[in-house]
Amino acid sequence: MEEGTPQLLRCLLRAKRHLTLLQTHEKTLAALQDKLDAWQDGLDHLPTPIYLKDVGGHYLGCNTAFSHFVGTESNRVIGQTLADFLPPDVAEAHRESDLEVMRSGGVIRVETDVCVPDTGVRHIMLHKACVASPEGGLRGIAGVLIDITERKELEARLTAAAERDPLTNAYNRRKFFQVAGSAIETANEGERSFAVAVIDIDHFKSINDELGHGEGDVTLCSIVDTLRAHEEEGVLIARAGGEEFFAFFTGDNASQAAAILERMRADIARYCAVVTGIGTVGTISIGLADFDPLQETIDHALRRADLALYRAKRDGRNRLCRAD
Repeated sequence: MEEGTPQLLRCLLRAKRHLTLLQTHEKTLAALQDKLDAWQDGLDHLPTPIYLKDVGGHYLGCNTAFSHFVGTESNRVIGQTLADFLPPDVAEAHRESDLEVMRSGGVIRVETDVCVPDTGVRHIMLHKACVASPEGGLRGIAGVLIDITERKELEARLTAAAERDPLTNAYNRRKFFQVAGSAIETANEGERSFAVAVIDIDHFKSINDELGHGEGDVTLCSIVDTLRAHEEEGVLIARAGGEEFFAFFTGDNASQAAAILERMRADIARYCAVVTGIGTVGTISIGLADFDPLQETIDHALRRADLALYRAKRDGRNRLCRAD
């Protein structure tokens, strides 16, 4: 018994060392788990969806906001791919951006529209970044989804306020000259056929006097809607001021300008006969001018169109006259 005592002690000492090491590892793991839980808890309190994927596109983790975003529980996100949450074509497009960021090894930003459960379509700014492994290789991709829907809506409202007439929603003068100027600048040598028109509502003051300014505004908006219904034919309509409007035609549409404007005039004449009940009041008179920007400016062409408009007014209104 005494002869085996040193060996037994050595075994006990080894067992104690292993136990101490195991206890140390357990404490280390517990501390790491506490840190991991703290990080997860912090991420779960953030309103911004955050996720981590492996190189194959499988989710390794996410926060609560992301699980709400995709409409499932966090533990059901792990191991899934985008194809489990999005239509195939949308998932494939996002997978391509994943591959792009992995190839670049950096950070990319992607703007996209996403249908979110309970809230409908949202505009999302997606930030993606590569995550390295301890060995220096690529572990996967971290992503943050920022909902910029409200910002985009505000930008759209500000843009509309800057370029559209607030009453009729037609383009304003500033936008008219911006679009027309851009079209003229970018036109090829053989595509320098342009036309402008000045359109004025006949006896519009009588509409305000007979029906009141409120009804006058309604009538004005309806007339503009009728004009803008022809924008799909390639004409740009803008409110110049009051009851006067500009029209701009390019390319093949310029040669068809008179025919398009005549259709506008006829549509509005029918509208006035049915709705306003004030005879020919509310019809439109039109002055049309073809022009070559190598020969004259758009401002000069509009002045010629304005003179043609006065002829249309003088000759009885509700008609189109071409500029000399």
